[in-house]
Amino acid sequence: MAVATSPPRPTSRATPSLRGVVLALFVASGAAGLIYQVVWSRELVLVFGNTTQAVATIVTAFMAGLGFGSLVGGRLADTSARPLRLYGLVELAVAAMAGLLPLAFHGLAEVYRGVWPSLVERPGQLAGVRFALAVAAVAPATFLMGMTLPLLTRYLVRTLDEAGARLGELYAANTIGAMAGTLLAGFVLIELLGLRLTSYLAVLLNVAAGTGALLLSRRWETGPDASGTAAADRVRPPRPEVPRDFRPRRRIVLAATFVSGFVSLALEVLWTRMLAQGTGSSIYIFTAILAIFLLGIALGSFLYRRYSRPRGERLGTLGLCLAGVGILAQTTVVLGSGVVGHVPFVVRTVVALLPATVLMGYAFPLAGRLVTPSAEAAGGSVGLLYAANTAGSILGSFSAAFILAGTIGTNGSILLLGGLNLLAGAVLFAAEPAGRQARQPGDPGPGTASRGRGRVVAAGLAGLAVLGMVASSLDLPITRTFTENDLRRTGRPVTHAEDELATVDTLGGKPSGRRLLVGGVGMTTLTVDTKLMGYLSKALRPDARDFLVIAFGMGGTYRSGLELGLRTDAVELSPTVPSRMPVFFPDGERFLHHPKGRVIISDGRNYVRLSREQYDMIAVDPAPPIESAGSVVLYTREFLTEGKARLRPGGTFMLWIPYALPLDDFKDHVRTFASVFGHVSLVLSPGRHGVLMFGSDAPLEFTEANIRQVLGAPAAIRDLNDVPDHRRTDADGWVRIIQRAQWLSDDQVRSFVGPGPEITDDRPRSEYFLWRRTFMDDQQYITQKSLLRATTR
Repeated sequence: MAVATSPPRPTSRATPSLRGVVLALFVASGAAGLIYQVVWSRELVLVFGNTTQAVATIVTAFMAGLGFGSLVGGRLADTSARPLRLYGLVELAVAAMAGLLPLAFHGLAEVYRGVWPSLVERPGQLAGVRFALAVAAVAPATFLMGMTLPLLTRYLVRTLDEAGARLGELYAANTIGAMAGTLLAGFVLIELLGLRLTSYLAVLLNVAAGTGALLLSRRWETGPDASGTAAADRVRPPRPEVPRDFRPRRRIVLAATFVSGFVSLALEVLWTRMLAQGTGSSIYIFTAILAIFLLGIALGSFLYRRYSRPRGERLGTLGLCLAGVGILAQTTVVLGSGVVGHVPFVVRTVVALLPATVLMGYAFPLAGRLVTPSAEAAGGSVGLLYAANTAGSILGSFSAAFILAGTIGTNGSILLLGGLNLLAGAVLFAAEPAGRQARQPGDPGPGTASRGRGRVVAAGLAGLAVLGMVASSLDLPITRTFTENDLRRTGRPVTHAEDELATVDTLGGKPSGRRLLVGGVGMTTLTVDTKLMGYLSKALRPDARDFLVIAFGMGGTYRSGLELGLRTDAVELSPTVPSRMPVFFPDGERFLHHPKGRVIISDGRNYVRLSREQYDMIAVDPAPPIESAGSVVLYTREFLTEGKARLRPGGTFMLWIPYALPLDDFKDHVRTFASVFGHVSLVLSPGRHGVLMFGSDAPLEFTEANIRQVLGAPAAIRDLNDVPDHRRTDADGWVRIIQRAQWLSDDQVRSFVGPGPEITDDRPRSEYFLWRRTFMDDQQYITQKSLLRATTR
């Protein structure tokens, strides 16, 4: 088979010591890439909102850049006489763009703010604007990132036999770097440095990788080769051709890689949802899941590098890898459903993710070897393979969030995806069974016995696929989430639904036992505190007409606003949560369709920033726990400033702080709140669950007359007495309760918290807290008693 060849290159460039240096550079590049993904995603979520549509737009823009970059990088690699030098220049270009990108996010936000009001009623056009802006922001940098793998592959590959091994090394190194970047950013850097400085540290990693590559290139890509001939970099090699008889095999592998990418990213989305059930959705949980996912891929790539045999690689081996991922995916629902009982998070995460991701990591370099016809075509082949994988990944993440989870549920979707991978594996195995040498040009075809065994194995894999796919649509214990199975054991009424955001479960029965759980975490109970968020705000401003509620929960605050006669808007991220209001309130349907009420499915932070509506009262009750990933955006100084801008003069802003945090962290929240509002009043909730913080640009005072007018009205008495966690009382009782509940105001608040750090978008302290709490003197969670003691010393 005749192939185009490039001029000889210096043999010394491929020595193990040199490869080690190149791999170290790629580790740094991988770490930088994951840090960027974490930081840029957070920045864009603040611009576009935390809705699934917005997040999907961000992911698509990020990955589309990688995919197109790999295609272009592959084409350049195959015709470049100095791929290492070109790699170094690309890394420096990534650093330059990444360094400038934070400066562009503010302008991006202003553009989106300008178009949002005119397009908010046209979601399709608004989604298009989001995508265009996200692509404009991150795709140039990610495009360059996508070029790096093909360039280094072309540099390190000298012969066809070593193509897979070199790709395995590079993929493992980059993935190890990505894992390190994930762990460092999630567990250390963002807490200690903040988002902006963390991103600049990633820029330095790119600079180091680029500079190192250029220095190596000067030594190893410009000197004489082993024969003493002139440097090869002066001659541009011709573009290698793919032999005609190799193309069908290549198309099969690319199609299988597309399917593998589709399944892998969809599984990552669904496994994260499944494994995070009931954990509180801490950023550390998500970081650990992603790190284990990447660890498995790195291990798989390393194992391929160690144990692969170039002359024995075949489609059937790749098919077994895909089928293995399918089988393991289907078995993970046993742990995810809880049918075997409670298994610790770390154990179930490792058991569920590691074996399957090891096979994913083994499959990619194997596929790279199978699509590479010659050493000269290694860069282009890897670029094409990476692009196919990325295209599948984009569709997979979309499908998991927008289609699969909301139709057949998390566990059912995992079974279905496992079946899809099994089918792909069966096709590959039938085409070229494992257990014989890969057919070389001129070799005779496989024997009858080999074909027969291949068909039997393929039929068995297809049977397992069909079994899983059929099971995915049935109501079985393994197709239910851990939370749903756990709630069903109580024997009380249970509802379960899934949307693109999360799983939503309700537990009915007696009022004191009714619960709303999102992602397996209890959101709230029927408590007087949620009702008082509206009543106390009204008592501070009896003439108020408009009320904005952020975070719907059971609907208690929204319902009380309407009971008070206010025009009430409620913003809720989950499209399913508001529909569950009738489970907790028998008259819930009436309030959901109340002429003065409006439920807006959107990101609360985004709505406050972009809306032009004005309100007399705003109440914010972020989803618990206070440390959960994403909740911090409703506690930062920037959000409070934006919320203040939505108030009419003299309006009140209420922010709920639960008792589930240490005193120093509580002071950070209060200090941040007091820095935005000129007048502040802290009220210890009568339900004893937390603190209601009220802020305004006008003085705040709970006068007896106003308390009687608002909380002492007959309708208010009936509403406030209809709760399981507070004794029944009358107007006189509420006057005494509220007067006792008032804790600190204005100068007392500022004296209590003193100087210190605040919670900002750049320093999300309530979400990233690990090291601070590790060395904190008092790690005990506050209570009403401990707060009162702290101010009476």
